[in-house]
Amino acid sequence: MSQALHDNPPVTIAEFDAFLLAQPDARAWELVDGQIVGMTNPSTTHEQIVSNVGVRLKLSADDRGCQTFFGGMRIQRSDDAGAVDKPRPDILVRCGPMPGGTYVTDPIIVVEVLSPSTMDVDRGEKLRFYKRVPTMHHIVLIYQDQMRAEHYRRADIGWNSSVFTKPEDRLRFEALGIGLLLADAYFGTVLETRTP
Repeated sequence: MSQALHDNPPVTIAEFDAFLLAQPDARAWELVDGQIVGMTNPSTTHEQIVSNVGVRLKLSADDRGCQTFFGGMRIQRSDDAGAVDKPRPDILVRCGPMPGGTYVTDPIIVVEVLSPSTMDVDRGEKLRFYKRVPTMHHIVLIYQDQMRAEHYRRADIGWNSSVFTKPEDRLRFEALGIGLLLADAYFGTVLETRTP
């Protein structure tokens, strides 16, 4: 969930990190395509979807020596402080020894829960950035105002995408060897559907 602070000349990661040091809440910001972006307060539906999806990913990730982060960890493509992207997804999964610091360079899964105020950035600049991260296998964009998920999976050449809109649709995360029913993502929300 994000909202552009200003439309200024591009900011580098080094400049962004200096900006964060002066902020009372450094978690409230991300860097997208050279622009400092303020994170908006999430709705209860947003948080419920993040919890539903994140917990399922975490249980599988833990079994494989991977870590799952919920909205507090940023991503860089490399340690290059001159780059212009350092987004903070709602959920990310990475594998390997626990990294130090405040960002990772090797996520395999990213999940963003969309809202009308963030959709353009999440489906635009951030999606393009995530697709350029070499270790990325899965990018999922989940809507909070309708039952819909867009799943991007890395292919031999480029990316494949699927759109899911039915409760029985299953998102498959081959990188972790699990599937997630779309209905499970919306459990406990006004969009939840139950079958008797």
